[in-house]
Amino acid sequence: MLELSRILVIIEPGADSQPALDKAVQLAKYAESELELIISDFNAYLEDGYYFDPVQAQKMRYEHGEQHIKELEAMAAPLREQGLEVTVSTAWGNPPYEEIVTRVKDSKPSLVIKSTQHHNKLARMALANEDWELVRYCPAPLLLVKSQHWSTKPIFLAAVDPDHVNDKPAALDNKIIASAAAMASISTGEVHLFHSAWMPPLAGVYKLLADAEQEDRKLNDLAKLNQISENACHWSDKDIVHALPATAEALNASVVVIGAVSRSRLDRVLIGNTAEKVLDRLECDVLVIKPDGAPVMNTVLL
Repeated sequence: MLELSRILVIIEPGADSQPALDKAVQLAKYAESELELIISDFNAYLEDGYYFDPVQAQKMRYEHGEQHIKELEAMAAPLREQGLEVTVSTAWGNPPYEEIVTRVKDSKPSLVIKSTQHHNKLARMALANEDWELVRYCPAPLLLVKSQHWSTKPIFLAAVDPDHVNDKPAALDNKIIASAAAMASISTGEVHLFHSAWMPPLAGVYKLLADAEQEDRKLNDLAKLNQISENACHWSDKDIVHALPATAEALNASVVVIGAVSRSRLDRVLIGNTAEKVLDRLECDVLVIKPDGAPVMNTVLL
């Protein structure tokens, strides 16, 4: 089960709004969690020898970090006045997400929260998508939040795979559902299950149809095992790229909970493209869960 004893919040320096912080505060009040606010950034301009001599560059990096600490302390002060326990930290490195991963390994937070937004194809080609890299490498559960507020009784839509295709660990479905249930428990929300039973067309031409009775039974069995109502079970014979966002929108889901498993580098390229499309199409927050003991390299969403 997901325990929210400590939440690491990635702050976007210079941003007008901080959706990740807003969501973290909401969760911290629900679960009495400790918060750590962190800024991780990099600027080649401040590297040794790029423009300044090493001594001067080091001094400027220190001043840069001190300015970030002041910004974080300004965010933390009103939260502490509300009774929340808040610490702040900064990191410097290229790429910045690697410093976040290092901090996660050191501090072992229950949850990492980061703001995210739509990334067009040009942005993906030109820049390293930090959101996607954190999905791959972050060893802790990762909540990617957008600007939408959760409803008073939020719905947590758990994307499961009762067929356990693509070598997905059987225990991951239960962990995904347990994580959704933990979030629902502290926020007076509810858990729904979703499964895409889409099968690629035979020889690329003839569509294969799912057995509706069999799909109902498999999903209902999984729901019963996790004490979830059959009325909260949803499956589709359409591909997950379209079906999952459509179901989340129809349910007005606040969070989609999805699993990530280890893949080879080639599989990461092939399947990761589908996962990126799903993440971009979803308008709600996304909680990424990995199997117990999973390696953090080359992970992809299913």
